[in-house]
Amino acid sequence: MSEDTDSTFRASGVQGAAAVIKGLRLLQVIPELGAEASPKNIQHRLGLPRPTVYRLLNTLEQEGFIERNPLGGEYVLGRQLIHLAQQSLSRSSLRERVRGVMQRVSSETGETVHLGVPYGCHMTFIDKVESVEAVRMASYIGMPVPMHSTSVGKAWLAALDDEACEQYLQQLKLESVTAKTITDLDALRQELALTRQRGYSLDDEENELGIICFGHAVLGVDGRAAGAISVSVPRYRLSDELAEHIVRTIRRHLERLD
Repeated sequence: MSEDTDSTFRASGVQGAAAVIKGLRLLQVIPELGAEASPKNIQHRLGLPRPTVYRLLNTLEQEGFIERNPLGGEYVLGRQLIHLAQQSLSRSSLRERVRGVMQRVSSETGETVHLGVPYGCHMTFIDKVESVEAVRMASYIGMPVPMHSTSVGKAWLAALDDEACEQYLQQLKLESVTAKTITDLDALRQELALTRQRGYSLDDEENELGIICFGHAVLGVDGRAAGAISVSVPRYRLSDELAEHIVRTIRRHLERLD
């Protein structure tokens, strides 16, 4: 291994970081080499010992991040890595599709609108349209939030089929975020059933005291739930008329979504 290569792989003091960096660099090298991505050429390009390269190749192949071309024998990026890339592109596409809806809903209600998508066992905000009012949400794009205490999470869970929904419920940690958070599994199941019945989800100060949120699932182009949008309102501003207006506005604009 050359001194420059070795210093690059040892640049981080985080335990295990060197192995991760080596694996990531290997993934970059494979498409660079193309049809010449043989173990020998990969080793030469990385400047790593032969056992290290073979260990990385075996691990990444087992996890589905790389594959061997059955015709030429060279390594290519695997289906798992391509699947992750497709998921990222799908979320980016969802954001583009829903952005106009969010802007119109925010304009007509005067409130903050979020778009959340599932990441593991929580939701992550991937877009936000801020309220014009003086009191605004302290949320941000990229912020992870629980599924069980948020309107985006409950809307998305309620839009899943029964089997998929139950699989998620069995994995969730129903931790208390506020005194009003639902932390009982049976109570959460009842809340999701009510969400399906009325057509929207409700976060009644369950994730942040003083904030009420109304949520609705957003379908992807394949017709399956891809995420959810929510409208957040400070309790002191919320009236029955505004609540009805918010729910109608969300539903009307999502029904027109291509």
